[in-house]
Amino acid sequence: MSAIDPALVRDVDLLCLDAGNTVVFLDHARLARLCAREGFETTAAALARAEGEAKYAHEQARLHELAWAHAGVAAAHGWGRTVGTILSLAGLAPQRVPAILDSVWTDHCARNLWSLVPEGFVEALDRARATGVRVAVVSNSEGMLAALFEELGILRVLDLVVDSGLGGVEKPDPRIFRIALDRFGVPPARALHLGDNFATDVLGARAAGVRVALVDPLGHLEGRHLDVPRVPGVVEVANAIAEARGAR
Repeated sequence: MSAIDPALVRDVDLLCLDAGNTVVFLDHARLARLCAREGFETTAAALARAEGEAKYAHEQARLHELAWAHAGVAAAHGWGRTVGTILSLAGLAPQRVPAILDSVWTDHCARNLWSLVPEGFVEALDRARATGVRVAVVSNSEGMLAALFEELGILRVLDLVVDSGLGGVEKPDPRIFRIALDRFGVPPARALHLGDNFATDVLGARAAGVRVALVDPLGHLEGRHLDVPRVPGVVEVANAIAEARGAR
């Protein structure tokens, strides 16, 4: 991973963050255990690989549409398409996917499957916010992000959570970024968005006029979208922004 380009973090007043695999990462090991409980034996490594393939399927508009118990619930629809595609690509027989989605959704609602926070996250955002930077999560999710962030102890370093499950608009629609920009009176040219998904994060941020970089620690997007800057993660970018703004 190359060093962060100083131009990427220059004059940033608003740092926008995707949630899944940017702020909180998918717990592949936990998902594997839940699958095993339902009789589908898989591994964390297989699910991580399948997750990368599912991102490519999303870009190609090939996420699986599945008839499961909550498929008609707006907040659950995107989750079901994503997790169902991951399970299918990990080798679960198509006819078994809906039943396992039904079961795993209950566990997800009790504790989000995307719940692993990078080391140093709170400290890095504290440092950036001390220089006047605002931090907003802008995410396609199920309406439960604020509660999750509170549980994980990271809500206090986020100035705003824009959760599509509550706001009624999803990336790549640029209006979801406009919510954060308008809240803080920040022009698009002075905002930076970080995310892991080209189809939602990159296309949405570009449509809103916001600079953008991809977070891809597992190499899911290796060799693709080479025109989009790559960054190691939120911690490194927040620290770089703080340094660019003269933090000690």
